[in-house]
Amino acid sequence: MSTKGYPDNGAESHSTQCKTLCLKIIQVLVKVLLFSIVATCAVLSKLSLISLVSRLNETIDDIRRASDSEATLHNRAASFFWQLLFIILIPQFVTFFRALLFGVCGKQSRLFPWPTPKAIVVGAVASVFEVVAMTTVVFYVLPRLHSIVAILALGGVFGAQAILDCLEWCSCCVCKGYHKVDNWNGNINFNEKEDQTSNCLTEDCVEGKSGAWNKFSRIIAMFLQFVSVILLNIYASLLQSGPKDQFLVGFAMTLSLLSLSVVWSSKVQQESQKMAKMTQSSNVTRTRSANTNEKNQKPNVINEKEPILPTARFKANFINAILRIILYPFISYVIFRYVFTNGSIDPWCLHQTCSLTKSFQWKGQELAIFLIQILSSFFGYTFMWISCTMVLHRWGLALPLYLCTPISFAVCAIIQAHQDSSSFYFSKAYSDPVALGVAIVAGAMLWIGQILTMGVFVWKKKNLILAKDVAMFLTPCYDGVFLEQHTMLNRKVERREMWHETVTPTFVNNNDECRPRTVFICSTMYMEDREEMRCLLSSIYQLACHCKEKKNDDHFESHIFLDGGANETQLTYFALQLFSLFEETLHVDALHLEPKAFHRINTPYGIQLSWEIAEAMPIYVHLKDSAKVKKKKRWSQVMYMNYVLNFRVKENISKLRNWGVQGERQRATAPYNKEIKMDDDNTFILTTDADIEFTPEAATVLLDVLDSDPQVGAACGRTHPKGSGLLYWYQVFDYAIGHWFQKSAEDILGTVLCCPGCFSVFRCRALRSVLDTYSTEVTSASEFLTKDMGEDRWLCTLLVENGWKLQYCAISENYTNCPETFNEFFKQRRRWISSTIANLSLLITQASRFTKQNENVSIIFVLFQGILVFSTAISPATIILVIASGFSSAFIVSHSSILAIIIILSFLSIAYGIFCLYGNHWHQLDMAKFASVLFAITMGVVFVGNFKNLLYDFITFGKHYLPCSINATSEMCTSQNKAEFLFPITFPNMYLVLFTVLFITSGLFHLNEFSCLFYGVWYFLALPSGYLILLIYSIANLDDRSWGTRESSTEAFQGGGFEKIKCLLLNVWQKAQSCFKLGVQKQNPVEENKQPAPSYDAATALSDYTDGREQQPLTDFTDEAVSTKYSNIVNEAAFRLTVKLREWLNNNDILPEYAEVLEQHGYFNLSFIAGLNIEDFEAMKLKDRGHVLRLKRCAQKLAPFNFAIDQTCLGLCDVGTWLNSLELQGYQQLFEAAGYKTRDDLENLVELKRMHLQKMGIYKRAHLQRLLEGISKLTYLTEEEMRVHQTRSMLEKVPDTDNNDECLYWAEMLDVGKPLRPLAASFKSESELKKGMRSLRNISLVLLLLINMMWIVLLYTLQFQELQKFNLPTKAAEILFLAVYAFIVTVQFCTMIVHRGFTLIHYLAHIDSKL
Repeated sequence: MSTKGYPDNGAESHSTQCKTLCLKIIQVLVKVLLFSIVATCAVLSKLSLISLVSRLNETIDDIRRASDSEATLHNRAASFFWQLLFIILIPQFVTFFRALLFGVCGKQSRLFPWPTPKAIVVGAVASVFEVVAMTTVVFYVLPRLHSIVAILALGGVFGAQAILDCLEWCSCCVCKGYHKVDNWNGNINFNEKEDQTSNCLTEDCVEGKSGAWNKFSRIIAMFLQFVSVILLNIYASLLQSGPKDQFLVGFAMTLSLLSLSVVWSSKVQQESQKMAKMTQSSNVTRTRSANTNEKNQKPNVINEKEPILPTARFKANFINAILRIILYPFISYVIFRYVFTNGSIDPWCLHQTCSLTKSFQWKGQELAIFLIQILSSFFGYTFMWISCTMVLHRWGLALPLYLCTPISFAVCAIIQAHQDSSSFYFSKAYSDPVALGVAIVAGAMLWIGQILTMGVFVWKKKNLILAKDVAMFLTPCYDGVFLEQHTMLNRKVERREMWHETVTPTFVNNNDECRPRTVFICSTMYMEDREEMRCLLSSIYQLACHCKEKKNDDHFESHIFLDGGANETQLTYFALQLFSLFEETLHVDALHLEPKAFHRINTPYGIQLSWEIAEAMPIYVHLKDSAKVKKKKRWSQVMYMNYVLNFRVKENISKLRNWGVQGERQRATAPYNKEIKMDDDNTFILTTDADIEFTPEAATVLLDVLDSDPQVGAACGRTHPKGSGLLYWYQVFDYAIGHWFQKSAEDILGTVLCCPGCFSVFRCRALRSVLDTYSTEVTSASEFLTKDMGEDRWLCTLLVENGWKLQYCAISENYTNCPETFNEFFKQRRRWISSTIANLSLLITQASRFTKQNENVSIIFVLFQGILVFSTAISPATIILVIASGFSSAFIVSHSSILAIIIILSFLSIAYGIFCLYGNHWHQLDMAKFASVLFAITMGVVFVGNFKNLLYDFITFGKHYLPCSINATSEMCTSQNKAEFLFPITFPNMYLVLFTVLFITSGLFHLNEFSCLFYGVWYFLALPSGYLILLIYSIANLDDRSWGTRESSTEAFQGGGFEKIKCLLLNVWQKAQSCFKLGVQKQNPVEENKQPAPSYDAATALSDYTDGREQQPLTDFTDEAVSTKYSNIVNEAAFRLTVKLREWLNNNDILPEYAEVLEQHGYFNLSFIAGLNIEDFEAMKLKDRGHVLRLKRCAQKLAPFNFAIDQTCLGLCDVGTWLNSLELQGYQQLFEAAGYKTRDDLENLVELKRMHLQKMGIYKRAHLQRLLEGISKLTYLTEEEMRVHQTRSMLEKVPDTDNNDECLYWAEMLDVGKPLRPLAASFKSESELKKGMRSLRNISLVLLLLINMMWIVLLYTLQFQELQKFNLPTKAAEILFLAVYAFIVTVQFCTMIVHRGFTLIHYLAHIDSKL
């Protein structure tokens, strides 16, 4: 893959421009669409309401003009009354059920406390005033007004808010000294000890940049509101005929609008939602906050990154909604009957004048207008909420609401001119132009005052992407009558932020965005190849360039932790390979930079080097020495979590060290050179694997998810596999359905259970709550499966257990290399399956604790996970039954034949399980390959049989040809022409059709990934391999503690089964030869020196010197007289220059007598001992079993010898230098005597075999092993290897620098008793762990066998035995089968659709923020 980043490439630049243009077009279309939908809904809501009111007024006038009371007119008036009442009540019911679901009865209800008694009283009083005012406006004021005037009069509910704004501004202006000011949204309560400039708005700050305009606008808004109300009263006096009407309409309108403005003001809303003290079990957020260091934090200061404090908004609105629902019918009845109609009409039809039944017989235009009003109000509010979530509030909220009144005014005027041709009815044009002109002027003034009061704030307010409702609106409700005005007043805004630009700069910047975030990109690396490393480094460079272009205050750092990257003070090959890629990927010329351009620090764990990327991001490479710190991925994660949480965040160290030893190369303009205040809430860790490929957008959208909800502890993205071949095809489809269905279902139903470490973002506050538990050692077999086999899943299990929610973000896409060989794939899935089942078992068995501590985990969610575990456990039996069913569909077979197929397949499965218990690991995989091929062919037959049956079902359409069906018996097969009417399609075919339809539909919801479905055919053929063979292999190898992938270099040699068998037989033959030779020597001792040395080929040399867990013993040195010769060693002292053998033996409590034995065989240095196994020590005549086991265990923990470029490349050095690099410089004279001296002579060493080295006088076991392995690696330098060599030469010139604080920290972390310190495991604990894992494996295998046998017997019995008492002949099994799997797929499909909706919202929001 070519390096991306931001190169000056014409084609790529053109592609980027086209992509940007397309995104801009989408952005414009989305904005136009949102504006159109919201504006249309708001206008329709207003016009339909005014139309119903006008029709009501016309009906009342007709009743008054009529001489007798007509029942039809009374029923018509009553129907309008109920329609208007339902328009008022339906939003209250929506609020009631929403508050009931989320705040009272929901799983998260404990997060929301009950309001205080005072708040309840305030809410009740406000509700009463709202009910009276609303019913007065709807049933008395609006019917009395002209339609155009009624539209304009609805804007008169901003008077109280305008007064409160002026009072707030005045109180801030006169602020002198220390003055306590409460924010209207209840989020600010500054401490009196804070600085004056951050607590109040002094005259200096008010009269600054925008102070004069704000001062003027507040006064103008209040003036316009009151003048317009006076003008409306004048209009009412001109409109009505009598003085009584003049007074009542004007007074009712003024009092009602003022009451609503007071009730809906932010101050009253906050007072009615103040929360009482929470109980001990009320919420998890409070517990989390208590566990962190918050000495210097002000929890009440404006800070979107802080956890949202518990609020009583749901429970308070639940109480108020109940009260309003009860009061509205009665108050409406009183206002309508006794005030509006003067007692002439009874809307409840308690008298004989009208019929209540006929009052609800709505039809025609009246019903259509009512439905338009209800639906337009609901969807208008919904799309306004969506617009705010997408941060498109200006187009989907502010602008439509600004223009709603003018558009409604214009439309109403046009409709009045064409009254006969319109479905809407409005009052006729008023004959008095003076009164109408006064009303229009008053309405215009109300509209301008509305804009000045709330419109400016609504336009400027910018919340986070995917923000929660609590961060956007004061109350969780809307109003169907005053949709436009209520939404504006309900919008949660910070007026202090709008009035000046210097309030709390630490937490809120000028653009009303969150304070800067700090993101640590932590990558774990082990033995990745160049291409894999290149992908990661290229992605990091793209992110660095993105940060440089955006020029925001976010701070990014990259940290790479390389296992085995250092050996003492030397860099290993993989470290050099990584650094050699810097120039190509990071555009850092590592070969020509001055040493002061980067830092090198020798730390207690190894070596740390740091560079600067694109002048925007520092990158740190931490090279771990396996002898100093624990290896493997989990301990690398523990390292960087401790480093970030306990060193960087705790000490608030966010400024990059000055480049250079003496403070040189300081970059004052670098964005990361700013001081950034870090804490657990604005600091995140982006975890990646070393082969991951991602874009900057993939990282930023994950940060959006964590920003939007402080309860989210981690977020993961959509991972795509990279590779080629059949196994790649299988994994493409497997990854697709895993993310489409499983991840989406977990996210919607509760919480994601695994955020993979390959690419996920974690909140530091969440990690701090689980770090201590995550750093614990393994003490039992079950803990080993959860902790060491699947560290990512266990970390997420701990987060869920501690109350955090994990989310899945589908638009964050990343790519990782997938296994392409069968062995690597099976080993990887063995770990995944065992860790997944172990963690899910922990969730199910401890469900009560999880549901109690995490509000996102419910019993239903746990039961669903239990069904998934059960479906996984019965998958072998299900595969067997599917194959048997396919054979019965493809061929005409009897019940006995089907039973025989089931028995044979079951026996083969059990036999493979037994073989995995006792067979060699290589042979298990070879057998799995063979079985996978056979089962793939079998599944092809199954597919053909099912397809034939399905085709026949559709052709016959209701007639099922029994001899071809799985339900056919041998007796049925005798009557070929007989047909029985059955369901149009059989249950197996129904299942196949259901899955096909669901997958295709899911692909249509993922159009950019639709091609993944084409790999589903191969996935179907490989079902037995993935769900039968792999599951048995995984359970049978539960006691295998190896990682499985990237363990050693022996995998390439092990290759196929034929080579392994050949190697095994060759070793047996060599041992027989040695025994025969020993016997001959004993019979003819005088001819010892005449025996020719045995010949060895290259395969033998390789087989003798492989390392790793499965290393072959060195069996060639059974003759002690030969293997311990010293006679031809020229310079034995040269071998003892770096000897640490005796010290190492003493430290590990091993008998010092063994030092002499080891030295006799050439093991002077620890590098020769690293990787030796039991057979090697026994071959050296070490017979004490306990000491041999201890030696083996200690030797396996030593870092293996690293063959550097100098030791492997021809033409780079002479023979003497080559021997020195192998630590065998003592043999230099022997090689020179044999004619090997110069660089050209080094090439001749390639032809040397063991026999030639022995003829030169080299017999020591360790030395022969090192020399033969070094000779086998000799090759000419490639361009990449030359760069590695040059990188090594350059890095050797870099001087060490000191960082005392960091070194002291790491020294403390690696102190005795700390989790990261490598400790020699005791023999007893190792033995107990092995015993426990074998016991767990045996129990798991027995359970797997019993469950699948019971499932087979159950389904077979129901399939072929007619159950007359249930009246379900031959169909019960199919129904049961569908009940298990179809339920799972259906639930996952429905949740996938919901998740795609949220994904679309996030994607559109991200487009706007990106551009």
